[in-house]
Amino acid sequence: MSYTSTHHPGLALGGVFLALFGGTWLAGASYQYAGPSVPLLAAVVLLSLLLAGWAVRTFRARRRGCTAPQDPAVRQRVRRGLIAVNAVQWTSIGVAIVLLNATGHAGWIMPCVVLVVGIHFFPLGRLFRYRGYYVTAAALVLVALLYMAAGAGPQAAALTLFATGAILWASAVALLRAV
Repeated sequence: MSYTSTHHPGLALGGVFLALFGGTWLAGASYQYAGPSVPLLAAVVLLSLLLAGWAVRTFRARRRGCTAPQDPAVRQRVRRGLIAVNAVQWTSIGVAIVLLNATGHAGWIMPCVVLVVGIHFFPLGRLFRYRGYYVTAAALVLVALLYMAAGAGPQAAALTLFATGAILWASAVALLRAV
């Protein structure tokens, strides 16, 4: 069976990260909504692992069926780009947390993290030539801006956690269907 998608099989590994980070946000949402609910948390963990497993299986299947030669220069460019994008993302998140805590604005940490995570999908979309990441980016930026407009509060926090996790899981499913 030959590989017919225009996307590299390695893109499926993005589904692992989307599944696990999405599950982390959804676990936070479940805690905000229901407190320490073991059944709800267990369901989130189980679904995250199932989605991540689907991503790994998809990667392995597509890699076996891929007939296109891999250009080492392209592989190196993508690798360096991925490292750079993630270094900027994590540094930005760290700086935002330190500055917001230092200025007494800790309530703005979550929307700032969602905003940075959303923005980081724009260069990933270009790097991997995957348009779905632009949709993910726009949706996450919108969630962050809506939280900022609504103001901090327990309901806004829970909804933001849920929306962020749901967007990441939906993005994982869309990505895995595309590759």
